[in-house]
Parts: sequence; structure tokens; C-alpha cells
Amino acid sequence: MASGKSNIILIGMAGSGKSAVGRRLAGMLHLSFVDTDELIVWAQGRPLQEIIDREGLLAFRRIEEEVLLAVNLCNHVIATGGSTIYSAAGMAHLRRIGHVVLLQVELAVLQERVDNAATRGLVKGPEQTFGDLYQERLPLYRQNAEFIYDCGGQDIEAVCRGLISLLPDVSLDNPG
Repeated sequence: MASGKSNIILIGMAGSGKSAVGRRLAGMLHLSFVDTDELIVWAQGRPLQEIIDREGLLAFRRIEEEVLLAVNLCNHVIATGGSTIYSAAGMAHLRRIGHVVLLQVELAVLQERVDNAATRGLVKGPEQTFGDLYQERLPLYRQNAEFIYDCGGQDIEAVCRGLISLLPDVSLDNPG
């Protein structure tokens, strides 16, 4: 990518397709793929939900920020955890190393997709509903995104093709 940003960073709510789209997009563009939630699990040696349950939300956010700041990659598609946008330092770092794209999906669709909210590793308060979380995070996602892509009921392949046409200096003919 000519802009000096060699990564494509996907942000959005749980269920927006960051990991599935990210894996497929990386394959289409012949880039490597990484999921920051998987990096956290690997670094901590335990599932996200266990970290949240045992350490609490603030400790999880500190761990997540440390992982984000340590991401020093080139030519990757990076799927982030939904709570990544709570870290100003982490988001500033990600914006420096790549194009940050919000995968926008309507709340009703997300609620259909996320049926395991209690065990998924969602970073939310005990009284917070998924809808509350969506309303809280949406302005932060929009504020931190360089690009917003409305997934609007599209399948993974269509979203990937849409992202390729949206992003500067990215094409199937000239990946990365």
C-alpha cells in the first residue's frame, strides 16, 4: 500500500465478522492474518472470558492495550477485539500502522449472530446489555475508523470485495 500503511485493521462489534472477513480478505490479498483476541489468549494462556471473570474489566483492558501496542506487523489483515476502541494509545498505534476499517452491522443482525454473549469474552459491565454496549461503542468505532464499511446483509465474499474497492492502493491484481 503506497500510503506507508501496510496493514488493514478491522474494528467493530462482536458478530460483525472481523475474524471471518479478515481471514478471507487476507487470503484474497495474499497477506497474513492475525486476530488480536487470539494474541491475548496466547499471551495469557487462558480464554478471554476467564481473564475477564478472574481479573475484571479494567485488568483485561490493560492486557489488551499491552498486546495492541506490541503489534508490530507489516502486510497483515488484523482483526481486533470489540473493546479495542477503549484504548486510545492502542488505537493511535493501529492507525499509524494500517488503515482502520469499521465493519458496520446493524444491532438486530449482531444480536442474532451473538448468541453466546455470556461466554464469548465480551468486555461489558454485569448490568450492561448487548444493546447498551452497541450504543456505547458505536460513536467510538466511528471516531476511530479511517473507513466505514456498511456490511448490510452481505456475505463474506461480498464484504471482502467491497473492502478491496474501498481501500486505497489495494486490489486483487496488486495486493498489499
